Amino acid sequence: MLNQTGVENKTYAAPEKTILVDEFNSTSVSIVVANTGVTAGSDGKKIIKAGTPVYGSLRARNTAFTVSTETQGAKPAGVILHDVDVTAGNANSQIVIFGTIDVSKVETAVATALIAAEANLKMIQLVQ
Repeated sequence: MLNQTGVENKTYAAPEKTILVDEFNSTSVSIVVANTGVTAGSDGKKIIKAGTPVYGSLRARNTAFTVSTETQGAKPAGVILHDVDVTAGNANSQIVIFGTIDVSKVETAVATALIAAEANLKMIQLVQ
């Protein structure tokens, strides 16, 4: 009598690694990210890595956010929650606007940018 509906449970990919310390005590929102300013890797793909600070307006989330740099002078709106492929152009993503991020879980280059932006990320705490 068990499973007579024919429903099967299959896993096709490993669960994504999270950069958050506590997923339940964080807030993230959906955004659109631009591929401008993103350099293609050796495989030809433009990937924005999890933990990357991004600029944009939380009141205009359909307007593409850009990868932040210290020279822009504006404050980052948040940090990318999961790796996002922008090779084909703008892509949907999520940014963390409130929470605690484990810096040891992000790539070294991203960690450097994240630590540099820490003072401007008012509701995000970094731990290591």
